[in-house]
Amino acid sequence: MKIGIGLPNHVAGVSGSAMGAWARRAEERGFESVTTIDRLIYPCLDSLVALSVAAGATSELGLVTNVLLTPLYSTPVLAKQLATVASCAGDRLTIGIGVGSRPDDYAAVGVDFGKRGRVLDDQIEAMRRAWSGQTTLCSAPVQIPLLFGGRSEATIRRATTVGDGWVAGALRDFPTQSVFADRVRAGWQAAGRPGEPQIHASVNFALGSDEVVQAGRDHLARYYGFKPDYAKLNVDDMIHSAEEARHTVRGYRDLGFDRLLFHPAVASLDQIDRLADAVL
Repeated sequence: MKIGIGLPNHVAGVSGSAMGAWARRAEERGFESVTTIDRLIYPCLDSLVALSVAAGATSELGLVTNVLLTPLYSTPVLAKQLATVASCAGDRLTIGIGVGSRPDDYAAVGVDFGKRGRVLDDQIEAMRRAWSGQTTLCSAPVQIPLLFGGRSEATIRRATTVGDGWVAGALRDFPTQSVFADRVRAGWQAAGRPGEPQIHASVNFALGSDEVVQAGRDHLARYYGFKPDYAKLNVDDMIHSAEEARHTVRGYRDLGFDRLLFHPAVASLDQIDRLADAVL
């Protein structure tokens, strides 16, 4: 199982200069990939721009969006941007996408929140055409793995028919995650797809002193504060010890997941070393 670490692009007030340093240190310590979380109406850094900085600062590190809220973006512009990152980075890019659950993000860009799933379906078709060279949008065809986040029937349909797999949410409900992963695998076979779908999971973490752990919990409470019950679940589930991190790796590895992404809840560079010492 591949192990990646998130860039702290989603932490409120984080400095843009931290992205390159974070990515370089992650590559030095042996993480397989870095990933970003996407959000518009929040004082954080843009997901795709941060990932682009990471691409330029490294040479072999995988680049993952987990997840990119594509209905917020102009489809032709986004297709071109993603193809450009994939081309410049040497095909290191994997895209996890979803629709999200924050109406304020959609209101800000004038997209109907209730129709975001239909927008996503249209985008998939248009982006696939662009990446395959069927339009003049991109400079050359690119191959970009495309995974879908969520737990709806639509997620299974997208992951197994037009996508390359599924991205699990950050809460470590192993039995539920396993059941949904099996449904994706079964849907993949039923659709007559060759090989196996990619299955990713993600978790939140903050390692160190009591003050650091509390700062991580405070971040999650703010970030998911638009849904207080869901915020509490994330706060309670946050990994805060090396042993807990190792247990999580064992759990997802035993379930046959292909990649596990650790999203930092604090932006201190030492989080990379603390996590690497625990799980690599």
